Formats: sequence, structure tokens, C-alpha cells
Amino acid sequence: MAQITFIRHAESEANATGVWNGKSDGPLSAQGEVTLDALGKRLRDKEFDVVISSPLERTRRTAAAFAEGVEIDKEFIEIDLGRWEGWKLERVRAEDGELLDRAVHDRNIKMGGTGETLNEAGKRVLNAVDVLAERLGEDGHAAVVTHGGLLQAVLHRHMAGRGRRVHAFTSNTGISRLVWMFGTPRLATYNDVGHLGSEPRLIREHLDQGDPVLAMVRHGRTRANVEQRWQGRGDWRLDDLGNRQAAALADWYGKRSVVYSSPLKRAHDTAAYVASNGVKKVQDLQEVSMGEWEGFTTDEIVEKWPGLMETIYRDGIDLKRGTTGESFGELRARVANAVDTLEPAEGETTVVVSHGGAIRSYVSGLTDTDDSHAESLYTPANTSVTHLAFTERGPEVLDYAVATHLDSLT
Repeated sequence: MAQITFIRHAESEANATGVWNGKSDGPLSAQGEVTLDALGKRLRDKEFDVVISSPLERTRRTAAAFAEGVEIDKEFIEIDLGRWEGWKLERVRAEDGELLDRAVHDRNIKMGGTGETLNEAGKRVLNAVDVLAERLGEDGHAAVVTHGGLLQAVLHRHMAGRGRRVHAFTSNTGISRLVWMFGTPRLATYNDVGHLGSEPRLIREHLDQGDPVLAMVRHGRTRANVEQRWQGRGDWRLDDLGNRQAAALADWYGKRSVVYSSPLKRAHDTAAYVASNGVKKVQDLQEVSMGEWEGFTTDEIVEKWPGLMETIYRDGIDLKRGTTGESFGELRARVANAVDTLEPAEGETTVVVSHGGAIRSYVSGLTDTDDSHAESLYTPANTSVTHLAFTERGPEVLDYAVATHLDSLT
């Protein structure tokens, strides 16, 4: 698959002082320079076909931490903030609060009166993304070092909210990745700062202010995963690599006192690696029921049920899988109800071990989408972690499918 890995630049002096820089240039902060070493170690050995940077110093300096021969592309420069360039949020709110609210919610109002609209910035960057994807062909991999505001425009295609933003602003050095399936981009990873530790500042801030944080973990690998069988409710055990993945997760993430899991063996066995006080099974955290498709490979399902497959995955009609299983909408409602019943820990993340389809359905359900099977999101990797904070405004996705610990297994 073609892939584009996006990296937000390291912390700039403007970030550290709370100044809105937009297209204005400026150096990294001292702390930003420190984080480049961890980012460089994380990405230096990745085999990118091309590395692209915005022309601004903060992105060029970040790209140089892991690559040589970096291309410069002005299409990936930050959003033009108009007269708000160089202002702090407090000043923007005090002098232009009404305009800011209109610009964010309408998306067709120019930032700072004379800058870009969010829709203009979105059109600019998404066009650049599509051009780059075409250049990569079927299996190329590019890295793009860019800016937080511009990444919001990319993420809006995959996780647009209903009247509010449902995902956090991308962190400095945060890694987000798109993959292309059947010509369509899917968000495979979002805001991965695992190279800075398993509990980054964003998660700690929410915990410190009393917001419960859930870590939704996909189970480790099974033989069915290797054979590309549709497991659904099939009760497969972890294979050897799956156990090593779960052990690597525990080494990186540590133990947690409150751990929930699906009752299926592959989820419960994964949960046992990170639980310090036992695992609580929750029936409705199970994977989608695949009905008559359970245990078959994709090729076998296409051969035996061609009409049903086309109706669901080509025409987008959300029918029960395998005739007698669940629809994606039923899965989404079931998992959301299960999450609402959990009793989270105080002051630490609560681990919830579930399944790829279940996690994808929950995250998709927070967004403004009519997608019948969450195809804007890619299924999270085995033992990857997705963090959600439960705020006064509702659930907020802090990251998606972070799997830093798997680097040690490759």
C-alpha cells in the first residue's frame, strides 16, 4: 500500500510562548531541540522513498533529524493566520473572539480577517496529499514534515466532529500515517508520540485535571490474523508473535490497576500482560459477529457470498455480516454502550482490550460520518493503543493506533 507519514515539527519558540506563528518563521525551542534525538532514532531507519518539508525553519530542522536530501514543498506550509500572526490566544479571544468562533465553525471565514479559510487550507493540503499519493504509486512511502494547523485539515477528512472537534490538536513531533486501500486514504495512525514515552504530556494533563482516560488496546496476533481469516466471535488464542507483542506492550506501557477486556481468549490473554489487579471481562467488548463468515478467508467469502459482499462493501449498505451476524451500526452501538458502563480508574489510564473492528467502530462513532463501515480509518495494529479522554464536551480522541513497542520486534 502507498503510505504517507506526517510529522508535526518539534516545539518551536512560538509554541513554547503561546504565540500563533502560522506562516511566520522562527526557530525551535530548547525543548524542541531535545526531542529531535528521540524522533531521529524512531524514524532514521525507516525506508522513505521521499521526505518532504514545509519551507519554514521549524519543519526543516525537524526533517533534518532523520533524513538527508529533504524536498521543500510550500503546499505543506502552515495556515495563513492573517492579522493573528504573532498574537497569543488571549489577545485573539479578547479582540477577535467572535471572528475566531465564526472562522472555526463556518470554515469559510478568513482566519485573522485576511488569511486563509479552513476550507481553503484544507483544499490546498488535500490536493497536495493526493498529488503525492499518485506520485508514490501502489507501494511508495513518503514522510511529510508539516504543521499542527495544516494537519487538522488532513484529519478533518477522517475524523470530522459533530459541532465540535473530537480529536486533540496534534502534538509536537506527533506522527500520523495515511495508507491507501483501493485508491482511498485511510487514517492508520494519529498523533503517535510514543518515542517520548508511554504517557505523553497530553494524557497526563487530562488525568491531572480529572478527566478519565481510556487506553483501547487491540489484542495480539493470532493464527487467524496470519491466515487472514475473519475471526469475529471465533475464540482464537494468541500465537507466538502475539504473545511477544503483548509482552512488549507490557514492557513499554507498564501495568495498570483497572483493566477490562472482551471475554474472547485473544483479548483476555493480551489484557493479562498489563493487568496488576486482574482482568474484568465485559461481554459487549467482543468483536463484531461475522455470522456464517466466521473463520473464512476474504477470498472464500467473496467466492461464497459475492452479492452480500458487494452490497456491503461496494454499495455501502450496512447489512448483517455473514447473513446472521451483526451490522457495523449494531457493533458501534454495542461497543459505545459497553464503554459507557465502565468504571475508570482515578489518576491513571484505564486499559480496555478489545478488537480491531470494535475499536474502529467506537472511534468512528464519535465523528460526523455516514460511512457504513468506518473505511476512513484503518484497522489498528495488533496490541496498538488508542487513548480517549472523557471531557465535559464529550469523548476526545488523543491518539489512534500507537504501537511504538512493536518497533523492538522488527
